[in-house]
Amino acid sequence: MSAVCQTATAQADQYCRQPLRASVNTESLYGPGQPRVRLDRETGVVTLVTRRWPVTAVNAVQVSPQRAFPPQWVLVTPGQARVRNPPVMSAGPAPVTVPSGGNTIDVAPEWITSWAGPFSISLSTTSGYPHAGLTAQAAIGAGTLDVDDVTGWDGWTGWVYDGEFTEPAEVTAAVATTPVTLPGIGGTVQAGPGTLTLASPLVNQHKAGTVISALPLGAIHGVALLAAVQALETIDAIAVQSMNGQSVSIGALAEQAELLLDDFRRVF
Repeated sequence: MSAVCQTATAQADQYCRQPLRASVNTESLYGPGQPRVRLDRETGVVTLVTRRWPVTAVNAVQVSPQRAFPPQWVLVTPGQARVRNPPVMSAGPAPVTVPSGGNTIDVAPEWITSWAGPFSISLSTTSGYPHAGLTAQAAIGAGTLDVDDVTGWDGWTGWVYDGEFTEPAEVTAAVATTPVTLPGIGGTVQAGPGTLTLASPLVNQHKAGTVISALPLGAIHGVALLAAVQALETIDAIAVQSMNGQSVSIGALAEQAELLLDDFRRVF
């Protein structure tokens, strides 16, 4: 079953042309003047367009004169770069249902200019939806969770999916066992195995391996259908029930999965 789930996840990421779960990405950009680096001459604000979405955090922006070999990085002061359209997060005990957010970063004036450019730009962001598995049992009343991936969790509300014991979990802090070091002088970011701190203690007990996720329900449903296809594809001439109760083929299941995942696809 683990192999089936891993294959279905890989298929979903391939179909969407990007990972759906939260990941740390570093991109090399050049400009202003290139398609992904645009300067507003009236305000001086520079817009950086990333290759993945939704962007949930700007981890570091570094700039260097493009003619400098090796690069002479200058770190943009934290708070001087922001996500223009951050994703809508769950504000209460209800899972996110549809994708939102964007892939545009605004950088304050004077950091990237036409008169001093062109510049090499190293942009590190976190994109995608937090998703992890418990690495240790969590007891009733626990205020922290040990998980296999803390990437992107700080400030998000997810769901501990555990059958009838499913419950919401609002994360107030995410600390990695070994933070990831960014290139250049970008510092570190909390990613990989670690601990999540919760706003409220758990109501139920959950065993190791239980999933905690902020993925929208459409994405979860799509991946579940792909897993069903993987599990059933060796059986000939099988038909299963669709959501409306009618008999559908395995091929139709795959088509339903793609329809659910369409909204999460990366557009080049």
